[in-house]
Amino acid sequence: ERRMGRRFRKINRALDSKKNYLILGAFLICFTSVSADIPNDKFKTLLNNNEINEAIELYNTHGKQKWAYWLAKKFIRNGDIDSANEWYEESIKKGDQNAMFEIAEVLFHNKIDYSKSYNYFYELKNSSDKFLSSYAKYYLSIFHRYGINVPLNESVAYEYMIDASKEIELAKYSLIEYELNGIGTKIDKKNAALMMFEFADQGYTEAEYDYAMMILNEIGIKKDEKIAIRWLERSAQKAYPPALQQLATMYYYGIGTVKNDVKAYEYYLLAKQLGVTDVELDMNMSTLSSGLRKAAVDKFENFRPRMNEYSITYLRMPKFMK
Repeated sequence: ERRMGRRFRKINRALDSKKNYLILGAFLICFTSVSADIPNDKFKTLLNNNEINEAIELYNTHGKQKWAYWLAKKFIRNGDIDSANEWYEESIKKGDQNAMFEIAEVLFHNKIDYSKSYNYFYELKNSSDKFLSSYAKYYLSIFHRYGINVPLNESVAYEYMIDASKEIELAKYSLIEYELNGIGTKIDKKNAALMMFEFADQGYTEAEYDYAMMILNEIGIKKDEKIAIRWLERSAQKAYPPALQQLATMYYYGIGTVKNDVKAYEYYLLAKQLGVTDVELDMNMSTLSSGLRKAAVDKFENFRPRMNEYSITYLRMPKFMK
């Protein structure tokens, strides 16, 4: 019994010792994890404070993979394209596909090296990342549509855009133009109008305007000025300049609505403030009485555009600029 008791005590001491080691190990793992995050925070602080040389020194010391990408983004924000490209290339060496995608955009949009841009997009088209793959195909479609660095081939351009449209809205929106103009496919104005309606119905500002203009010009859909003006009003409430200008004309002439010079001048002022002018509209507005113009100005000053989460313009913005 004494021997058994001593044996159990030894076992308990061993177990207690293992527990202590486990606790200590867990503590060290947590401490190591926290410590590993400290350089990340320091690196971000240096970039935020524009202390780039110090950030590069820290990168050379610790060499974390994502830091090269962060440096590239910082140089992009500072407008230093050459340095950005160097750090994108550094990040690509470490296997960062986001860096590859963004440098391809930079090379394309800044007209630096179309050949290299195309090769990067071509490599990314088979990426397991659906976002990168789809956007790469979107760009490849543009290359082939306009014959940029490759033979012009509208059929290939259309196929790439079809594939890209399965994942990204911008490619789906671009297909509308392809079908309207028969780019790599037969002209199908009816389907183009249907696709435009889907975007307008979701609240895309530009699509609301474009759909209204398709209605007014009877492109793939029956002309109906009253319905068109409703879509223009929706787009104008988000301060979209072409819609504001079109409404100014329609209210001045009474197209699709009762003639309303006050509203016409109000929309005219809003469009002008946003930098959109029209010589004929300028002449028409100059004929209005001072009383009508004052009434419009009072409304104009109270105009508060609605916020818009859906914008084709934003979708078209390159990822490296977002």
